[in-house]
Amino acid sequence: MSPTPGSPTRRTPRRAALVGALALVPVVTGTAFAPAASAHLHVTRQFTPTATFAVDGEVAEILAVTPDGRTVLYTDSARGELGLVDLTDPSAPEQAGTVVVGGEPTSVTTTPDGRFALVVVDTTDGEFASPSGRLDVVDLATATVVRSLDLGGQPDSIAIAPDGATAAVAIENQRDEELVVDGVEGGLPQSPAGFVVALDLAGDPADWTGTPVEVAGLPGLAFPEDPEPEFVDVDAHGVAAVTLQENNAVVLVDLASASVLTSFSAGEVDRSDADLHDDGEVDLSEELTAPREPDGVQWTADGNLVTADEGDLAEEPSGGRGWTVFSPEGEVLWAAGGSAERALADAGRYPDDRSDDKGAEFEGTEVATFGWGPFAQQYAFIGSERGNAVLAYTLDDDLSPRLQQVLPTGTAPEGVLAVPSRGLLLTSNEDDGTISVFTLETCLSS
Repeated sequence: MSPTPGSPTRRTPRRAALVGALALVPVVTGTAFAPAASAHLHVTRQFTPTATFAVDGEVAEILAVTPDGRTVLYTDSARGELGLVDLTDPSAPEQAGTVVVGGEPTSVTTTPDGRFALVVVDTTDGEFASPSGRLDVVDLATATVVRSLDLGGQPDSIAIAPDGATAAVAIENQRDEELVVDGVEGGLPQSPAGFVVALDLAGDPADWTGTPVEVAGLPGLAFPEDPEPEFVDVDAHGVAAVTLQENNAVVLVDLASASVLTSFSAGEVDRSDADLHDDGEVDLSEELTAPREPDGVQWTADGNLVTADEGDLAEEPSGGRGWTVFSPEGEVLWAAGGSAERALADAGRYPDDRSDDKGAEFEGTEVATFGWGPFAQQYAFIGSERGNAVLAYTLDDDLSPRLQQVLPTGTAPEGVLAVPSRGLLLTSNEDDGTISVFTLETCLSS
């Protein structure tokens, strides 16, 4: 059974203490601001829609941002391009060019010094039995590719450590969804197995190296011989958390040693508050037992994991249809249950036509802290691909997230990106080729 939303199973010691008894956000209409602390200070804050920007291309899939928060990058797999957007004025973003990389760019990140963008490119072109891909290093000053590194398989996600010393690439080697395996169309296992690449980013890009890390055969995987890594995030200790979506599992990889630390099953949800019928009526009262099958993953400041439980492989109805907070050992600390879909329904954004499939399909997630010192506030953002919305939660404690807002986005938000230094939240909306921009506005009064 999943824990009741808001009811933790166990309190664990925090890896990094969250500061801020007042939990105030030092941002006023997107500008850094640190007022003097006052016992009588009253704070209200909310994210407000600021702009919807149509990119120069076909698709805006995954986002990254330069350290100054003024240039946003997006992948366009349909055009084989990396796009750049000038976000100097968040209310009026402007296209700042594109970089042709060919193939299908699937993910992007930037180095902490702002010099390079790291783009992973799928060059498989439908040859699922012979997957291929590479890492392209783009010099952002000249908007040119200065290094390409063969990854040995089809990449799906990249993330860089906060110190820029290491990075991780999830090599999915995705399944052929039309291939019948044991009577199941698109079933598993399908070779070759995916893996993780641990990147050593010491020195200049010409010196960078990648080490494959095998993640097949680990405990907790539904199909151990075919892990299919999906999404990755790296913490301040250089540990990569990687979701194995179709395997309903998570694996932790130490990048410095290029070795697996642990793996665990994401388990099942067992709910009585789902809608399983596409009938034009939202009725969140039906029984659902299904593997979570997490997609997006993020580390929290406390050293726990947030997963967006989209579903993918299991027979319908599928997926957790919510989100979960895990300890690094795989213990469920908090689970949304049906509360996330209920929030969408209350906002008029629950996609009933997907009820017999994977429901709201919570896919992307972002965890970020806005402000500093006694005014720091950690948020978790959960993107609903089919609800065309992002749910914004405060995380004063990983064991008790509090829903603050349901934010309407463009169609099918794929990427979710926080820019705390600018007081901004962005989503890349795959189906309509737009980027939604929200500003965190804070009103302070005594």
